[in-house]
Parts: sequence; structure tokens; C-alpha cells
Amino acid sequence: MSKWYKILALVIASVAVIVLAYAVLTPEEDAESTDHGMWGRTAYTTQDVGVIAISLIAVVASIAVVMLWKTYEPLPPSMAPSREQSSSGVQNTFVEPVAVQVPAEIESPDEVAARNYLVLRLLSGDERTMYKALMDSSGEALQKDLILRTKMSNAKVSRVLDRLVEKDVVLKERHGATNKIRIKLDR
Repeated sequence: MSKWYKILALVIASVAVIVLAYAVLTPEEDAESTDHGMWGRTAYTTQDVGVIAISLIAVVASIAVVMLWKTYEPLPPSMAPSREQSSSGVQNTFVEPVAVQVPAEIESPDEVAARNYLVLRLLSGDERTMYKALMDSSGEALQKDLILRTKMSNAKVSRVLDRLVEKDVVLKERHGATNKIRIKLDR
């Protein structure tokens, strides 16, 4: 569906550029000018200025839609919490944070998915992207691989990982010339 929004935005941007070019390239002859020389004096009317302003806004808005529009990516079923009904018939969507870490072999896959889902909901955009990249690489990866996977700069990956370490979500260990990053909640 977002493909059609982008196509529509590109069409609107194209039409706005054409209208903008026409408005800029065809100013009105100034009737009040007393100079009747070879080069007549031209000026933009209020209507021309309004058309130029609206065209510029349409071009900028359309380009912003094309560049910034992201499609919704639902969570994979392995990360979504299970839809269990409570005794009152109301769905339980709140997951209590666990203070004691339980070994992964004792936890059920639903508990791990519920915890990962909760962590993802609490993280911001870049942190969420980094955490998803770690989850996709089975919970641990080298920092240089995360740079390639997320297409972020080296400095940005380092800053995002530092924030995740501060939030006690991942572990960062030296591994040769790079760092090995592991999800702390799954271990």
C-alpha cells in the first residue's frame, strides 16, 4: 500500500514542479512602468507569489513523503506475546519484568517471546533496530556485522550499543579488533 502513496507523492511533486516552473518563468508585464524601452519591466503578481509558495510546499511535502515513508513491519510470531485469556475473560497484555534471570533452557519460548516483545516496546527507534538485528542473529553478533546489517555508521552503532548497555539490555565484550554484543535477557 505504501508503494502507491510514494507513486502518488511523486506525481504530485512532478505536477508541482511544472506549475512552479511556469509561475517563475512567466512574470507579468508591469503596466505602470513608464519605461517603454526594449526591455520591459516585469513583476510577479500576488497570485504568482501564492502559486509559487503553494508549489514549493507541495514539492517539499511530496519529497518528504517519498523519503520518509516507512511500511509497517509487524512483529514476527516468535516475538509477539501469546494471547492467553485470564479467568475474567480479559486478555493479559502486561508482562511483569523478571528480576531474577532464569536459564534459557528452563524458560518456555512464549516467555522469551513475551520478554523480547516488552523490550522492543520500551526501546526507541535506533535501539529497536539494533535489538531486532541482534535477535535476527540468534542473540549475539560482532559489532562490525551489526554495522553492515543495520547500515548505520560506525559511530552511530557504537552510541546505540552504549545506550543499550546502559539500559542493561545487552552485554558488550572485547573480541579482537571489534566487540561481541549479546542480548542479556536471553542468557
